[in-house]
Amino acid sequence: MIPSLRRQAVVQAGVGLLACFVFLPHNVDAAPIKSVGVSVATMQGEVPDSVRKRIESSISAIGNRVFVGKEENIFRLNAVQYNKVLADIVNRVVIGYMVSDLEVAYGEHTSISVELQPVGEIIRTVSTEIDYGNLTEEAAKYVQKDTTSVPVLMTELLTGLPVDSVGWAESVSQSAGQDLMKQILPEFDAKFEVHSGKETKVRIFLIPKGEIVRSSVLSFHKTTIPRILLFRAASRTEEAMKGLEGLPVSFVARHSQDISNHMKEILLEDSFIKKYEIDVETNLSAGTDSVLKVDALTDHWIIKTEAWLDTGRDGDKNYAFRGMLGHYMGKHDILFGEVQLYPGPMEWNVYGGWQHRFGDILEVGYKYDFMESANHVFARVPFGEKVALRYDHDFGKKESEYGLSYKIHNYITLEYVYNEEEGKWLRLIANL
Repeated sequence: MIPSLRRQAVVQAGVGLLACFVFLPHNVDAAPIKSVGVSVATMQGEVPDSVRKRIESSISAIGNRVFVGKEENIFRLNAVQYNKVLADIVNRVVIGYMVSDLEVAYGEHTSISVELQPVGEIIRTVSTEIDYGNLTEEAAKYVQKDTTSVPVLMTELLTGLPVDSVGWAESVSQSAGQDLMKQILPEFDAKFEVHSGKETKVRIFLIPKGEIVRSSVLSFHKTTIPRILLFRAASRTEEAMKGLEGLPVSFVARHSQDISNHMKEILLEDSFIKKYEIDVETNLSAGTDSVLKVDALTDHWIIKTEAWLDTGRDGDKNYAFRGMLGHYMGKHDILFGEVQLYPGPMEWNVYGGWQHRFGDILEVGYKYDFMESANHVFARVPFGEKVALRYDHDFGKKESEYGLSYKIHNYITLEYVYNEEEGKWLRLIANL
């Protein structure tokens, strides 16, 4: 293997030798050479395109430095000498091969045809190992799906090459291999460690580049059953989501559909979801903080349960339990019954009502309080996944209540409440 500095010195020496011929006096008047084209062939087998292109590029660089701008007849009249020197330079630069034939067609657009003969030992087998670095086992599995073809491609790239040629042009295996890896895994930098011989061994180290996933969580988007019943399935899925941490964000974005489907499969394995045939849909939003949005819906029924604790509120209704059972009447309308229980002292509110949804931007409805004989109208406006504004007007008490909520977790929400009669307070809601 010739280091790049030594190889550069060889090229410069050869070019200098050719220049000596060029600047000898000649009484010739002809058009100057404008470009040099190179074609390479081998006597035994085919050279991989990536290797052939690098050989042609190096010979082309030599040809451009020697020929371009010079009169073509200068070289044509001394073709034997020039071709011999040019072949000697190629022999010194392209390690692992020897020039068996070289022809130059001089003209305004000069072409060089080179036939190479491999010398020394030939690579017979190639074994490739990929090092996934600090990626978690789950993250490595996603990357492995993209790299299954790499060992075969590296074998195709190197098998049949002279052993010495592996170190040519700053390592054919590295430069050509890196081009290969950029196509397969553009989100990673690939570093190569090559032990060349008849049985060549290649080790590829993958290094994530760009923004990295730092956290990954599951977030319930729409649910029509108590979330506590989905706790086991959600916990297993969140554990699998942690496997994304350490991966490039761009990689997760490119594979978001596959990853989302994989997480859906984990959810569908849960016995409760299987038994009651819950319809589950998942959507992965890739980012440094990646979020898997989950819809868990029944065909016709909606069940909600929650408990809340108020702080800063006067009176004896500082904590309560609420349950709601509804039935879909079409896609956007729900008929429901609702119960609110205040444990101390024991007090009930029982409602019956109707609710209409305008997509994901607005909910409006009416309910009747059978215990207080009062009519209510209510509305809710969500702002993204975490923030929502609600309104409730009690026609019996002639008062309105407003709430601005923030979802801290799938099971915990914090709400700022303002009531026209009772004032303002904070409410901690457990989304059961």
